[in-house]
Amino acid sequence: MNKSTRQISISLVSNNEERLKKYLELLADPTNKVSAGTFELAFHEIFIEENPDLLILDVTTYENFDYRIVEPLRIQKKYQNLPFLFLISADQSGLIQQLYKDPHNRILVEPVNKYILISEINHSLHVSNLERKVNLYKDIVDGEKKLISYMDELLELSRITDYSTKGEMLNFLQSAFVKRLELALAVEICVAGVYLEDKKSLSIQIYDQEGRKSQKEIILSLENSRIKNLFEQNFPLIFEKELLLDPFIQELEEVLGFKISGLLFTPLVLLHNPLAGFILINKLYRADFSENDLAFTTIAAQKVVYQLEKLELVERDKYQDLLKTLPVDSAAKNSLLLERVLSAVDFGLVIFDKDYKIHYFNPASVNTLRLKKPVERLDELFESEIMEQVKGVIQKGDFPVVRQEVQLNIETISDFYLGYSIYTMEWDYQKKYYILVFSEISQTKRIQAEIIRMDRMASLGILSSGIAHEIRNPLAGIKAMAQNMEEELPEGSQNLEYVSRILRQVDRLDNLLRSFFTYAKPLRPDPKECHIKSIIDEVLALFKRKLREKNIDVVEQYADDLAQVFVDASQIQQVLINMMLNSIQAMGEKGKITITAFNAEKQIPTIDRRKRTPGLLSNKFIEIILTDTGVGFDAGLKEKIFNPFFTTKSSGTGLGLAIVYQIIREHGGQIDVESERGKGTKFRILLPASSNSEIEIPAT
Repeated sequence: MNKSTRQISISLVSNNEERLKKYLELLADPTNKVSAGTFELAFHEIFIEENPDLLILDVTTYENFDYRIVEPLRIQKKYQNLPFLFLISADQSGLIQQLYKDPHNRILVEPVNKYILISEINHSLHVSNLERKVNLYKDIVDGEKKLISYMDELLELSRITDYSTKGEMLNFLQSAFVKRLELALAVEICVAGVYLEDKKSLSIQIYDQEGRKSQKEIILSLENSRIKNLFEQNFPLIFEKELLLDPFIQELEEVLGFKISGLLFTPLVLLHNPLAGFILINKLYRADFSENDLAFTTIAAQKVVYQLEKLELVERDKYQDLLKTLPVDSAAKNSLLLERVLSAVDFGLVIFDKDYKIHYFNPASVNTLRLKKPVERLDELFESEIMEQVKGVIQKGDFPVVRQEVQLNIETISDFYLGYSIYTMEWDYQKKYYILVFSEISQTKRIQAEIIRMDRMASLGILSSGIAHEIRNPLAGIKAMAQNMEEELPEGSQNLEYVSRILRQVDRLDNLLRSFFTYAKPLRPDPKECHIKSIIDEVLALFKRKLREKNIDVVEQYADDLAQVFVDASQIQQVLINMMLNSIQAMGEKGKITITAFNAEKQIPTIDRRKRTPGLLSNKFIEIILTDTGVGFDAGLKEKIFNPFFTTKSSGTGLGLAIVYQIIREHGGQIDVESERGKGTKFRILLPASSNSEIEIPAT
């Protein structure tokens, strides 16, 4: 009955000797250990095993049975979660409501054969085992949460205040502190890597088991590693699955000499500058790191960084002793305070003179403009066109100049926008200086563009819907009259060709109106869990012949852990069909279409002013990229490509991509396009993923 080698302990209760014998025969199996007795003996626990796996109660043999009779047994701690299997007769159906009050009760109605009994026993034991595992995992999670509340005690965080210099504290973090972190989170090894700015690498000291003596130093490059970006973003991350292929982790694995199955990295960033990072490797009692591990190390890192920043500011202050004796409102103290404020803020601030020579550059300016180092002149910051715009604003002399916008050409970043304001001040013998304050507004511009596009499309949808209704009625009349004329005209009449043309044009207008209605009143999605590869396979099957005729290759790439999507499959098919048609039409007799799909995060917050976005099961998304080697289009057309009636083709309504845009937005997703004339087009689609994070990719 059970493939497990462990015996199953079953206690059988019945007041009828013949039925006891019958069920003992049904349960006869080497893997079963069965004890049997009457209800009276059961209530005194005379024959029941100390820890049975299942209790079977034959209540057909207990006259006027009431569930309250067994409640004293059920409330005992060792029986609270034990599955009770009740055998009842058809005339005892009134018991069902009583029995189902406890979720651990199971019911079988007579007559019962061997197969039904064994199936129900297996099911009950399976559910019971699952519940035990869930409770065990819950205990582990609760235990990890308690770790956070005892963090100060476990890590002895009070010791970090004992150090007077940043160097002393770093030595403590690399030695004793990481050993405590290692024990607290039950990991195989924990180290603190110190960031080397000149080499763009991490220096890792490997200490002995007591954390007192350094045995060796490892220096690992971050040049092509994701950890370099984590420092820039000041963001912790759990590395698992394909993320473990990171070059830094591969090199670390080789140096340490053992397999890394999971890694947690938490950066220590001081005043916007990377200093070090905690690296935790391999959980001891399970495969992956949890969100609680991430929260624990992040909070610990924040407390460490706070103390390190205090030490950093003290070390930077060369005039600390002098400042203690200065008045509270002295210029020196005010100057120091201003310097620290401008170093801490996240917006750029540049001070320059009338010759555009820069006199001050705060740290955030370097980060915002992605500069390797500060520059000496303003025209080194901006290209000539933008510099002319800034000069024009200054020459007008209408200060302050606020809320201006420019678009910069930054490598690896498309559509990079900067918002800036310019103020004036007099200083140093009434010389005039200019203060340029700026910050990146790329995200804001994208959101604004989405709002404008949605408003325009909503208004146009309402208008087109009304016009379509008004046109459709007389159009139906025209078609009816033309059909009557076609029937009445004699064969061979030259007027038949004119009538035929009228009918073809009416049908063409009718198809256009159908597209109008699809765009103006899109159906609300009926989302279900499915795999995007299955949808893509169905779409590609439709184009198999056309692709072969035009000698177009299709390359598909899917992430191994690709999540399921939570979408209306038929509507997403419509999206992909439209995009495949566009790609095929954009290519000649030879070309390539590449389709990739992987897990991703949403770049822009969802804008859903009509409250039509379906409720999503999670905040996870998958990204689908469809790239072709067609003719492409100019960058200036990007803003128009999803507008209704816009088309670069000699035929077509221009509603295809507008409908695609509507469908994607109705799903709570995003769609974007990049193209270059002569080099092809790339569409990026984000679709909501289901709560089930991983599934097997279906076979082709």
